[in-house]
Amino acid sequence: MSRGQMTWLSFLMVAVVCSGVAVVYAKFLSRSLFVELQQVRAERDQVDMEWGRLQLELATRGALGRIMDIAGERLQMRVPAAEQIVVVK
Repeated sequence: MSRGQMTWLSFLMVAVVCSGVAVVYAKFLSRSLFVELQQVRAERDQVDMEWGRLQLELATRGALGRIMDIAGERLQMRVPAAEQIVVVK
């Protein structure tokens, strides 16, 4: 082999090794990002569940206010004063 062929062969071997290292690094990075994505999705699911619970609680509290309004208007009910409350043991 001539000196020029040896140079090209060396260059190609270095390029193949660098390419292999780049592939391994890209696969590692891909796996790391996938793990992070799964963690973010799990966090999103937890936040969505909490949002649903808060929406349900808000709807429940709104319904209670509506019931209190109807009780006051239609049935003339009212909340007793503190001195009217008797605790039975």
